[in-house]
Amino acid sequence: MQRHWFLFFLLIILNLTPCALAEPAHDYGALPLIDARADYQGAIADRVGYLVEQGEMLSVDEVQSLIRADPAVLKRPESGVLANGINSDAIWLVANVSNPTEDAILRRVSVGTGWLERVDFFFITEGLLPQRFVSGDSIALAHRSIAKRIPSADYLFPPGETRLLLRVETADPMVVPLYFSSIAVNHSREQSEAIFFSFAYGVMFALSAYNLMLFAGLRKRRYLFYSLYTATFVIVTASYNGVGMALLWPDAVGWQQWAPPLFMLCFVSSGLAFATSFLKTRRHRPRLHKTIQTIGVAYFTLFGACFALDKQGLALQLAFLVVPVFTALMLYMGVSSWMGGNQSARYFMLGTLASVVGAFVTALTVAGVITYSQPGYYALDIGMVVDAMLLMLALADLARKNKEARVAAERTAQIDLLTGLNNRRGFLPVAESLWSLATRKDSNVCVAMIDIDHFKSINDQYGHAVGDRVLKKIADELDNSRRKGDILARWGGEEFTLLLPETDEAETLTVAERFRHNIEQLVVNDGGRMIRCTISVGVASRHAQDVTLEHAISRADEELYQAKIQGRNQISTGRTSDAA
Repeated sequence: MQRHWFLFFLLIILNLTPCALAEPAHDYGALPLIDARADYQGAIADRVGYLVEQGEMLSVDEVQSLIRADPAVLKRPESGVLANGINSDAIWLVANVSNPTEDAILRRVSVGTGWLERVDFFFITEGLLPQRFVSGDSIALAHRSIAKRIPSADYLFPPGETRLLLRVETADPMVVPLYFSSIAVNHSREQSEAIFFSFAYGVMFALSAYNLMLFAGLRKRRYLFYSLYTATFVIVTASYNGVGMALLWPDAVGWQQWAPPLFMLCFVSSGLAFATSFLKTRRHRPRLHKTIQTIGVAYFTLFGACFALDKQGLALQLAFLVVPVFTALMLYMGVSSWMGGNQSARYFMLGTLASVVGAFVTALTVAGVITYSQPGYYALDIGMVVDAMLLMLALADLARKNKEARVAAERTAQIDLLTGLNNRRGFLPVAESLWSLATRKDSNVCVAMIDIDHFKSINDQYGHAVGDRVLKKIADELDNSRRKGDILARWGGEEFTLLLPETDEAETLTVAERFRHNIEQLVVNDGGRMIRCTISVGVASRHAQDVTLEHAISRADEELYQAKIQGRNQISTGRTSDAA
């Protein structure tokens, strides 16, 4: 079974001290009985009795003596999973297994939790030597009775009754989903878990790798923090559910005891680092940003002290205490950022909410408050996958808005603010592309340079504000008069440029004459003062393959000068050629 970094979020809020959350004091007066013929699909902790060691370690004989003296010493869980608090005392699970047939029946007994430090299985049958199996993450994988990531024991139950005893000890949360089934059913359950792990881990690793590549390309720290956030979640769960020890460090028993709380702190830290980077708290909420940094340093300092003093139980309590603080901070930052106008924060908030809801459902399932089920047990993992995907949407939404802002900024830089026309920066890339296309196709293309006659006198007589109004009106008229496909731009001051693709010289002159006539008829009313303007136009056409756009514009400018010295309010034309 998978370990959840969030698993006891609700339990910690309620009580950080060890507590038996599923400990009704029922007195059944006799040992629970399990039918060896049964092939249970789900957890069966509610079919056995249990007792809690009170400080001193008990032996099998001492447990047997306690039961004989008073069978009521055994309590019965009300759900298929027995759950106690962090760093609680060891527990014993006891039941008689009855085989009414004449043949031995092979069954696998397992505890589907990968983080339990030690699990001892005892099988006692009258007339046979007692059998003992050992497992747990305090034992190297190769030294366990069965080299599996979760504590397991295979036993051939003979005809008659066999006393089954399990002793479970851990400094982590005591979660004991007991399974009793055939090897085939056990394999089927493990296969289902493997499929789930593959999906959840695959999604998280894919998101982590993708964002790491984004960070490498864009150098935005939020992508790095998100990559660490998703990757450390996988590492945390792998260190707790036994996958880490089974695949990565099978003999590193000491590391296995400290890896989960350390990775939990790393997970929380990377999550907060992503949140502060994504929500830009350094800029918008500097005091909150400083508080989060202080909390992070304090937690790692305390963890270092626990490690130096070899207080694993305290380190675990510290790590689990981080979880509700982390969740509260994430929700607070998401809600406050959303209410502050950051629309991308809605994905962030919904994602955090999904993981919180998943954590509560898992905690309530394990605690026995709601009926145990696989979806309920894995609700946190499902919530985290949803959280990761929603956070990815938040990043994508933020990237989209940044791109739109960048495009808008680039577009603004290419637009003349007064007239709304393209400026040189906006005109030249498009014009050069069309000019190159005409050159390759050897088709017609012309350029016209347009200048407002005596514009300086308008500024001098009426003022620059009126001059700007006149310039805007003329620009609007030119824009309305151009053909679709022609490229018009303000070249600078009172000059405009027009590119006419697929247009010969005669047609260009017709367009230029329409411009001249329309501007001549234009009247700008300034508080009763009627202001009229005229324009002069210089036209150049391409007549050689090696003529560049720059050459054509220069030639059109020369023709514009000719129109000016010839009296203004007219059009002058010339040809560009390699001889020009």
